[in-house]
Amino acid sequence: MLVAVWIITFLLIIGIGVYAGTKIKSANQWSGGDKTMGAVSLGCIFAAWQIGGMAVVGAAQNGYNLGISGAWYSIAGSFYFIALAVFAKIIRERMPGESVPAYLQNRFDTKTTRLYSYAWIVYGFLYIPIQLKTVASIIQIVLPGMNMMAAMLIGVTVAVLYTSFSGMKGASAVGRVVCIGIYILLIIFTVTTLSGFGGLGGLFEQLPENYNSMGNMPTQRIIAWILGGCISTAVMQAVLQPLLAAKSPQAARTGSILGYLIAAPICFFTAICGMLSKASGADLGDGSTAFAYAIKTFSSPVFAGIIFAFATMIIAATMATMMLATGTIITNIYKTEIDRNAGDQKVLKISKSVTFIFAYLTLIPAFLIPSQSLTNLFLTLQHVAAAPVSFSILAGLMWKRCTKQGAFWSMLTGMIVGISWMLLGLTDKMEAVYPVVVVTYSVGIIVSLMTSKKEIV
Repeated sequence: MLVAVWIITFLLIIGIGVYAGTKIKSANQWSGGDKTMGAVSLGCIFAAWQIGGMAVVGAAQNGYNLGISGAWYSIAGSFYFIALAVFAKIIRERMPGESVPAYLQNRFDTKTTRLYSYAWIVYGFLYIPIQLKTVASIIQIVLPGMNMMAAMLIGVTVAVLYTSFSGMKGASAVGRVVCIGIYILLIIFTVTTLSGFGGLGGLFEQLPENYNSMGNMPTQRIIAWILGGCISTAVMQAVLQPLLAAKSPQAARTGSILGYLIAAPICFFTAICGMLSKASGADLGDGSTAFAYAIKTFSSPVFAGIIFAFATMIIAATMATMMLATGTIITNIYKTEIDRNAGDQKVLKISKSVTFIFAYLTLIPAFLIPSQSLTNLFLTLQHVAAAPVSFSILAGLMWKRCTKQGAFWSMLTGMIVGISWMLLGLTDKMEAVYPVVVVTYSVGIIVSLMTSKKEIV
């Protein structure tokens, strides 16, 4: 019964996304370049992007290992939506189009654009497999005995089915459904299940000491989530593309605020799921299956099937946003460097095709990514790959003296420092975002001042 309900539910949700794509007639509609998205749709896309696998499976894993402080991921990690709301009007006025590479090309030069584009493709190639790991952990609980390869294949297929066909329209439709649905389902689940433990207080009594404290999460990590979100996630193609697709600056601002209000509380519920698994006495190793175990153990097969379907789809929605952004960037490379005379229908076809192919190629690195500490691994990757780009975008928008040399070298040196920090295993002592930001902005400011003076002379 659980499997049947799970399959039927997520097929219905996928159907909604695919149906939204039947109205797409141009490449601009697929990518969001037609700028018709309302505030609620934008808020739901943002929330679905942020919630994803890390806020569901990752936060439950933290709840299993640390307690209620696992809720910090969505509270701190979603804060960049507030920063987006503040700068929404400026971003939309000074960044026309729907892609970051197009902006970098207009503001700086081809070299900077290429570095960003290729770095993003590599980032997406590693980002999607991390999300696949989280969705695979759910699928393996629903379908016992299924190996990791088959589970990840199902996960990527679920996401790519409507993404490659429906683009931004599909992401908008699915985002609204899964955001509303996952909250309703998790609230019902936690309230009814906690009653059997004597409420939240009764649950804490059955858990290790300090599981009721929000202080178990290292402060420097919480600050890194806030800082990293504001200067890395906020300037990612996957985030700026929906923002630029909003129908007006007001819709962009309101949608950003809604994104935070929807996403921020979700990890309270998912962390509780991890704590319920811990209290049950189950030995789940690193806790990566804590969410799925709690739902299956404490729910009826029908209700568990529905929750698993929505959890699968909200993680798929996160992957879909990344697939959409990567497809847009690859399409931009095609339009600017391969076939500059490509017509709209050909561009639309290329967008759909490359998104589909890229999605399945991400199965290759999926086997090399460990399942331990998925949340921390995900954020380290984000800080290493995305934070170095922030200077060229933010300074490019706000500072007239920012030069193409400053943009390029800030990006390159920041990436080198981030990768070195990660390979040397220093992230356990200090999050990579701190040295990356110091180097990126120092190099960017110094080089820009030096080269802008030359240009003036």
